[in-house]
Amino acid sequence: MDPDAHQILFENEHVRVVHARASHGWESAMHSHPPMLVVNLGSGRQKVTWADGTTQIVDLNPGAVVWQEDAFDHAWELLAGEVNVVLVEVKSANAGA
Repeated sequence: MDPDAHQILFENEHVRVVHARASHGWESAMHSHPPMLVVNLGSGRQKVTWADGTTQIVDLNPGAVVWQEDAFDHAWELLAGEVNVVLVEVKSANAGA
């Protein structure tokens, strides 16, 4: 995670809570996340690049809450608006799998 866009708010053995903020034009390097809950606070549009090179346009809508079941690698570029999200990464989500 890029420390210029990601601030760790809380971390213990179970979760890591990250506040991600960026403005138009920001690009992140490829990075990883464990399973997580995403809470969108702002509105924007991202181009997400997955580890296999495929891309996806993702709209960020205020108040949207999304559960990401599996760990994943990605990079992103902010095309419009802002990134203002809280990520709750669940370190133990795959522990029993």
